[in-house]
Amino acid sequence: MSVNTTAVAPRPIPLTILGNNPASRTYRIGEEDHSLGNCLRNILVSGMEEEVDFAGYSVPHPSEAILQMRVQLAKGAKCETADDALMESCDALKSMCDHVMGTVKGRHEHEVKIE
Repeated sequence: MSVNTTAVAPRPIPLTILGNNPASRTYRIGEEDHSLGNCLRNILVSGMEEEVDFAGYSVPHPSEAILQMRVQLAKGAKCETADDALMESCDALKSMCDHVMGTVKGRHEHEVKIE
């Protein structure tokens, strides 16, 4: 790290869970927008269609970095709670990102050495 650079410690992402029904919840995720919302919604709707009855998101106002995600489980879902379904979709997204990063690094190592 050079003298003119400052390291910023990562901050926890603000998360609020709304709703008392464990099978149907709304999550308010701070510091996030359509990039994360669309990815998670797509995984919940396409990859977990037997588990999830409804998944949607909104960004209430463009000047605020807040994502609202709604997850409702289907009857007879293997996931016990909407929290479990959302966590499973986050794990799936992380696996996809890891795969893409591995592919990109593998291809670039042949062209340019990455450190």
